[in-house]
This record gives sequence, C-alpha cells and structure tokens, in this order.
Amino acid sequence: MKMSLYRLKIVICFLCFFALGSASPKMTGEEIERYIQKKLKRNDQVLRINAKNLGDEGVAHLAQSSLLKTVSVLILYKANFGDEGVRALAESKNLNQLNALYLENNNITDQGVRYISKSLSLSSLKVLNLYHNRISDVGATLIAESDTLSKLEDLNLNYNKIHGSGAIKLTRSTKLKNLKNIQLTYNPIEDSAKDAWKRFQLMEWLKDLNRTNRLNEVGAGLIGDLGVDVLLESPFASKLEILDLKNNDLSDKAVIALSKSEKLKQLVSLNLSQNNISDAGAKALANSNSLGKLKKLDLNFNRIGDEGAFAIAESPNFSSLESLKLGQNKIGTTGAQALNKSKILQNLIHPIFGFY
Repeated sequence: MKMSLYRLKIVICFLCFFALGSASPKMTGEEIERYIQKKLKRNDQVLRINAKNLGDEGVAHLAQSSLLKTVSVLILYKANFGDEGVRALAESKNLNQLNALYLENNNITDQGVRYISKSLSLSSLKVLNLYHNRISDVGATLIAESDTLSKLEDLNLNYNKIHGSGAIKLTRSTKLKNLKNIQLTYNPIEDSAKDAWKRFQLMEWLKDLNRTNRLNEVGAGLIGDLGVDVLLESPFASKLEILDLKNNDLSDKAVIALSKSEKLKQLVSLNLSQNNISDAGAKALANSNSLGKLKKLDLNFNRIGDEGAFAIAESPNFSSLESLKLGQNKIGTTGAQALNKSKILQNLIHPIFGFY
C-alpha cells in the first residue's frame, strides 16, 4: 500500500512538472525586441516566431515595434495569443507592407477575424493563414465580405469550426476577386459547402489551364459529373477542340449536359471511354446539335446497348465522323448490323469495334 502511494506521488509530481515545464514563461518586451533584432539580421523581410509564449501583451509589443516596417512576411506559430493580439496587429502602423500573415495554432476566434477583415494596415495581404484556431462560419463570412482584403490570393482555414454557410460565401465572394486558393480541410463541413468548395477549386484550376494554354488537359482533373458541370459553366468550354474525359466516372447526366451545351461546337475529338454511359447518353449524343464537327468519338468500355447503337447509326449529326469506337459495350447483333449498314457513317476509316 505504501509503495503504491509512493508511486502515485511520483507520477503526480512528474505530471505537474511536465505541465508547468511545457508552458514556457511569457517573453518580456525587452526579450521580444532583442529576439526581433536577431531574427531580422538574417532577413529583414521575413519574421518567423515559432512556439514562443508571446501572449496578447507580447504580440501587442511586437506590433508597436518599428523594426517591423521592413517585414513583408510575418509568422507567429503557437505564440499563445488570441483576439486582442490580433487586434494589435490589425491596428499597427508598422505593417502596411505586409503581404503574408501566418497565425497558425493560436486562440483566434471570429472576433479576431473581424479585426483582420476591417484592417487598413493589412489591406496588402495576399496570403492569410489561420490554420488551427477557433473560427466559425461567422469568421469565414467576415473574410468573404471584407472590403479591405481584396488582394487576398491564398486563404488557409484548415482545422477550424466552419460548417457550411461561411465556406459557401467564400467560394462565391464578389469582394475577393483575386482569391485562387481556399483551404478548408479538417472542418466539419456540410455536403452543400463541400460541393461549393469543389466547384471553386475546379474553376480556379480551369483558369490556370487557360492561362498556361493547357485547356486540352482538362480531362485529367474533371472527376465525375460535377466536373463536367463546372466546365460547361466556365467561359473556357467554347475554346475546346479536343476533350478527353476517359475514365472520369461520368454518368448519362454528364453526357446529356455535354450534348445540350452550345459551347462545344468547335469539338473535333471527344473521348468518353471507360465511363458509365448507357443508351440514354448515346441517344443524347446522337441528337446533339452542337457536335456536328466531331471527327473522333470514343465510347469504348461503357454500357451502351442496341438502342444507343441505332441512335448513333441514324444520326445526321455524325456524318463527319472518321473514327467511332464502341468496343466493350452491350451492343448485340442487331445494333452492330445497324452501325455497319449506316448510310451516315460512311467516312469511318477504322472498324467501330476495333482497338486502335
């Protein structure tokens, strides 16, 4: 019994020591000033303070330091401060040149975000990292509706408390016209917000492909019907001459949308192989008034049957086809005969059911 009590005392002492030792004492104003000077000697444009117990008072002292006037990137990681520290930064007269602010792993709430969203001193920010704080949809909405964060390009809100409305408002913000990247991982996000976030990411990716003249690579990132929906909403679909959407987990819904779109009239090659397309999708393609320029149509490895084959064989819209692939579908003898006897598919230079 005595031995058990002795061991328990040792464990308690160890835990107390660990708890007290893990929280370093707060830095004084003089210590902060000396630390800043030391860090900025290496690079006067980047100030990184990692795992130092600044607290709100320390961050306030930091914000008042004229040494910060050269800093364009400020990183305060695990600095043990909250909204009042953020307020000091937002009101600082020494941070007008700041373009990147990293405040990861602190105790910032929506009130702190409010200070940032209204700060004229932080109006040059291009990067704002608020990873692992206590920000909700309210804070996300404040950023989305900010009049002073119009230059923001990259926003990290990973590991916060965002559920839905705030995420949706960020993706649809008319104020953040330069925003290209929103990070929301490890938030309890609802399905509607996930959909909006995915749409935003896809649209920004399309913009990047357009900027770099790589639109023909669009199929590499369009996974599922949602991706096709975003593509057709974009102004870039009308530029496409080649569209490769093989193995994109597409259903008839996506194919019907492609068939109805007025933006695909320049397409000469369409690859829809290895998807989930049935007769309904094949009929939609056959009835499309926008695919008259198609020379190549690949529908290998789908679920198209005789009805789809009949529609394709009889479609006047496919008179320009030079290559039609329908291998590994569910087309029977009658469907195959209709394709082979088609008076419209006279320009084919390859066998319909061959692999080439």
